[in-house]
Amino acid sequence: MISTANPEPRHMISVDHHIIPTDSNGFEEGDGLVSAGEEWPRAHRNLDGWVGALDGLSPGLSAASSSDSLKGMEKGDRRLSRNNSSESVNVERKLSRSSSNEAIKNMERSERKTLPISLPRFPHDMKTRVQFQIHAYTQTGDHVSVVGSCPPLGCWQPDKAILLHTDQSMYPMWTGSVEVPSGEPVEYKYIIYRRSKNEVEWEISISNRTFTPEGVFVVLEDGKFNVERAQLLDRKQRKLAIDASGRTSVYNEYTEQQVSIIGECLYIISYKLPLRTIRGPKGSNDYFFEWHPGYATNTSSRHASYVVEKLRKLRKKAQIWYIGWLGIEIPPEDREKVSKILERDFQCLPVFLSCGMARDFQEFCERILRPTFHFMVPTMTDMCLAFHKGALEKQSKWQTYNTVNLEMVQPLVERFNDGDYVWIVDIELLMVPAFVGARCKSANIGFVFNTPFPSSDIFRMLPARKEILRSVLNSNMIFFHCFTYARHFLTCCSRLLGLEYHSMRGGLVQLNFRGHHVHIRASHVGMDAGTFLEKLESDERVPQFKAKWNEIFRSKHVVLGYDDLEPMSGILLLLRAFQSLVRLFPSILGNVVLVLVTVPLQDAEGNEIHMDYRSEVSKLANELNNEYPGLVLHHHRRMPFAERVSLFSCSDMLVNSSIRHGLNLVPFEFVLCGDEKKGGFVVSEFLGCSRVLPGAVRTNPWRDEDLARAIHKLLLQDDHEKKFWHELQVAFCKKNTVYSWAEKAFLDMKKIRETMLELGEDVRARCRVGIVKMPHKEMSSKHLKLEHVYSAYQQAQTRLLVVDIDLLLRPILYPEKALEGPAALTSKREIAKCLRNISEHQGNFLFLLSSYSPEEIRNYLGEIEGLDKVGLAAEDGYYYKWPGSPLGRWDTRMHITDEWKDVALGLMRQYTQRTNGSWIEDDKISSVTWHWESANPEFGSLQGKELQNHLQEMLSHFPVRIVLGKTCVRVRHEGVTKGAFVEHTIKHYNNRGGVDFLLGIGDDIADEDMFKVIMTYHRDAQYRVVPNSQTVQEVKVFTCTVGRQPATASHCLYKAEEVLELMGGLFLVNKKWRSNSMLELTDVLGHRRFKNPW
Repeated sequence: MISTANPEPRHMISVDHHIIPTDSNGFEEGDGLVSAGEEWPRAHRNLDGWVGALDGLSPGLSAASSSDSLKGMEKGDRRLSRNNSSESVNVERKLSRSSSNEAIKNMERSERKTLPISLPRFPHDMKTRVQFQIHAYTQTGDHVSVVGSCPPLGCWQPDKAILLHTDQSMYPMWTGSVEVPSGEPVEYKYIIYRRSKNEVEWEISISNRTFTPEGVFVVLEDGKFNVERAQLLDRKQRKLAIDASGRTSVYNEYTEQQVSIIGECLYIISYKLPLRTIRGPKGSNDYFFEWHPGYATNTSSRHASYVVEKLRKLRKKAQIWYIGWLGIEIPPEDREKVSKILERDFQCLPVFLSCGMARDFQEFCERILRPTFHFMVPTMTDMCLAFHKGALEKQSKWQTYNTVNLEMVQPLVERFNDGDYVWIVDIELLMVPAFVGARCKSANIGFVFNTPFPSSDIFRMLPARKEILRSVLNSNMIFFHCFTYARHFLTCCSRLLGLEYHSMRGGLVQLNFRGHHVHIRASHVGMDAGTFLEKLESDERVPQFKAKWNEIFRSKHVVLGYDDLEPMSGILLLLRAFQSLVRLFPSILGNVVLVLVTVPLQDAEGNEIHMDYRSEVSKLANELNNEYPGLVLHHHRRMPFAERVSLFSCSDMLVNSSIRHGLNLVPFEFVLCGDEKKGGFVVSEFLGCSRVLPGAVRTNPWRDEDLARAIHKLLLQDDHEKKFWHELQVAFCKKNTVYSWAEKAFLDMKKIRETMLELGEDVRARCRVGIVKMPHKEMSSKHLKLEHVYSAYQQAQTRLLVVDIDLLLRPILYPEKALEGPAALTSKREIAKCLRNISEHQGNFLFLLSSYSPEEIRNYLGEIEGLDKVGLAAEDGYYYKWPGSPLGRWDTRMHITDEWKDVALGLMRQYTQRTNGSWIEDDKISSVTWHWESANPEFGSLQGKELQNHLQEMLSHFPVRIVLGKTCVRVRHEGVTKGAFVEHTIKHYNNRGGVDFLLGIGDDIADEDMFKVIMTYHRDAQYRVVPNSQTVQEVKVFTCTVGRQPATASHCLYKAEEVLELMGGLFLVNKKWRSNSMLELTDVLGHRRFKNPW
């Protein structure tokens, strides 16, 4: 086997506009230019007559310094003089170097006279290591290099360019580093040697890239090949961030990517359509529809219906369709007519529900979801009635909830086109993302939470907690109005599903759920300030109501409380705070009045709800009025728009004492109405918009005195201070509208989708994983295709298979779900038969890897016969046995000292005492491990990171490595890794001819080293010369991680059962070969009734 793992010092030859790396003796080598066993390209076979020129290849040369030499070179022959002989040239043929070396030296001498060389102004001992990163799409055999104006970058000579490298995990990113003198500006460009065209491709569409090296280390992230970086990066704003160690990194400030929503199609699914339905006269089948009158009722602006209705303004640029229920039952005979009217005149697709289904659905939302998402625990009775079917019920209310959610998807499925956008609004439709993802795989889904999201301690009390999370995670982007609630959602995903998240450039947070990327966006929606102000000015009744309110209040300071009548609004807390106010500051009596407006809420049947709470509010308000006459003015009714806004304009402040609220736009309305008095507001810190509007006074409503003092402070605020904050608040409301929020959210979703497509990700294959049963193989474009493995396995002649032993026996010992299919393995006996069959096949070498000790492996496998043919590795490769060796015979790769163990165990015992649920694994020769999988996940992770740092300090002088796993910290001897063992195994078989099929499967972070070794082997040896044969066999490599997302591994599987299916498939391939061989033998012997022993 030809290997280039340790190449000798290289020279570079530029031949007919491309680069050939050579060794010191002149033999061509390298991965990609000429692979082992290939024939040299004809243009490379004879260099003796070469008189090629480099004109046109160096756009970075200055015209003044090189014009004469270029004129002379333009006349030169740009092609090689080729040998007329047509005989094939063997790889091992020695090339004549005398004339070619002389030609190269002469060319170098002549070009050095004309090429401009930038001499550094700093001393030569001051250098900066620069790492170049570029995204370039290439074909097999192509190479990417960087060439520039300074000597380390070749002084614009392609034959002296710096070669960049890539691998399967990095591609299409190419990277490489070089030291350059510090402090001197450098110009550079990237070039690609295109092997298929036998030429060098320059970045001709852009100007020279530039940078100034400073510090010790600089990373240049240069985007895409031949794409002007100025489109994404303002060069004047490129900054250098230097940390305390002197290490420097370059980070880029990106401008907004130019994308547009023009022509896109967006479906907005909400429980109720933003329409008002009016029945015709009694006895007629007529229906009249109009858009929801956004300002006709007092609380419409703080509910989702207001935001949903205002999204219509996006129709200026995109197609907007609404899907939802009309709020009334439509007879079956009228549904077709109603659908046509709504589709034609309103672009709405109605969903028809019966009264009984709607009643059960709303009862589930009001009794279970709404309390839970507002940090209240539903009663045990409500929980039982919601999730268990009653004796007289066809299905539970939870099942009804899912049925309604499924009904919401049907109109979308009938009209959906690939790439359409879908927005799903609020907690009534938590299961819709799963149904949409299962039926419309390419949908770009957004989910909008208008309510708070509870803490994990509250949310995990729901019996369907994981189903809800998995469904919502089918979305591509999830919108929150407050990061506090986004943080609660992320914590629930971490604690209940074990997911990790990280922040992204641009302000988003990303989750990765089984190959599906979910982005979190926390940004508060505004209101339609322009329309609101127009209606405020045009309504003729507003001045009349203002006069009425002024007559009532006269010269008093008006403190306004305005909210729905429900426990979450905290109205009782406001009354108690006002009671404390008059006791703390009795001088305000007679000068201040509390105007309390409570809005009645109704159930699905139109009956008022929360009557007990209404009685408590009325009782306390009456008590205050009895003690302090005229202190509280209580209105329990709905107010029309004109009366409401005139009350706002006459008030000195707005006080909100909500216990928990998500979307509440009443403060925004108050700001826009306050030009006369420029009133401020005191808001509960539990209100979603409490940190949005500038100048808001936040307080804890549960502390009566704090809320009272905040009200008193605002009453004494100076006029100039009121004016200052009011101007900022008005400017904020006018700028941050519903339309701007929606357009930015829309653009974010489109940018992310376009980025995925640019990176080659298959968005269609990202099947969602909610309650709908879908094949795991479609979840990611990196999912391992078993048929590809079987095909490569059949074509190979020698095969090395390295598999984590847990992945084979875990599904058998701890079955979660029976695997179906012809390749399913369901017992240890079947697994043993499969492994024995694979290992006995000629040319196969099978190894089972484990972190267990040899004794544990023996107990783990039990009395399985035939495993002597299988290679085993224990303790991450410290102990191992070759295939064919007895099961009790183990070899060791190295000598290990154990002085470090006492230190490590002493520290681990301290952390075990302080971390409930943690334990120590100390029965291994080569490692000790501290586990916290049974501890609190957040506290365990915190303790694990701290223990890692502590161990690194205490064990720095020992030959050990400290590895932080997902739920463990492991201290292991230097060199004892699965990667080191696999490298040892590969070298062993390389000395015996090599392998042309390599399969590595693991499921832990400790397997990353193994994947890197396998990918390095593939990069260094893409072809294998078959011994005793003139044929060349392509090396096929598959690295696969199970249950984790692909990092170093090139592929992934989602369950250990799929590993059994893979191994069972290889068993069937071997069985098929054996059967075919026997059939061929019977044909030769003339026996048609040969019995198959399998």
